[in-house]
Amino acid sequence: MPLTPAALRALAHRTLTRQPSAQAALSQMGFLQADPIRAPARAQDLTLMQRVRGYRAGDLERLYPTLDAEEDMLPNYGFVPRRVQALLHPREVGQTRIEREHPDLLDEVRLLLRERAEVHPREVAALLGRGRVANAWGGQSAASTRALGALH
Repeated sequence: MPLTPAALRALAHRTLTRQPSAQAALSQMGFLQADPIRAPARAQDLTLMQRVRGYRAGDLERLYPTLDAEEDMLPNYGFVPRRVQALLHPREVGQTRIEREHPDLLDEVRLLLRERAEVHPREVAALLGRGRVANAWGGQSAASTRALGALH
């Protein structure tokens, strides 16, 4: 089927079919954009509330450990079924700004990750510091968080 505006509208309309679970909705959509801003609610919750009977805000995060899903970029941050993520990786990406401007920070983060199985970005920032760096939107982000993103 050629990708015409009508075909794209029909495809989008099919994703509005009620699903029995968050997993079924995610599997049908293939990508669910996530947004931490809660105004009026997070994007993932607004999307799933329309597609999953009985869905409540925050259910996706509560269910995440049991879902066949991963967080990824496509091109925005969101959730994808593992079958979709397998199509995305390995990615061939050029060197990021943090890699160019703070190569020593990436090595420090790698060492920290070897010492600990899991670490929260706030812990990395507290342990390694390094302040803030420009992000892709022209704002400021923690350098350590950008380093974790580059390594991911």
